[in-house]
Amino acid sequence: MKKKVLLCDNDPDIIEIVSLILAGKGFEVFICTTCEEVPDKIENHNPDLIIMDLWIPEMGGEETTMMLKNSPKYKDIPVIILSANNEIEVISRRSGADGFIAKPFEIRELVSKINDHIAA
Repeated sequence: MKKKVLLCDNDPDIIEIVSLILAGKGFEVFICTTCEEVPDKIENHNPDLIIMDLWIPEMGGEETTMMLKNSPKYKDIPVIILSANNEIEVISRRSGADGFIAKPFEIRELVSKINDHIAA
């Protein structure tokens, strides 16, 4: 059974690249382009991991990650921040994320971080 990853980003290029990489590595990828969609996507697809961009209009990735990590229902889903923000490490810790990957990223690093959080 394929492991499921929810990718939350509003950049079409990042969505396409990350989706292709992960699908090629055997993951099933679901997309949301706004943070407001996250709870519905979780309910509908039950992801094993969430990749969260920080710079998403409206709620934003940091606030969404905090909401997930403070929710008894969602707190155990690993969240990895994927962002070009210079303070990604600080924001990752502050939000309760399980890890971070700075853009631009190496494919190997992306897949490795995901595998670290998803048991095979």
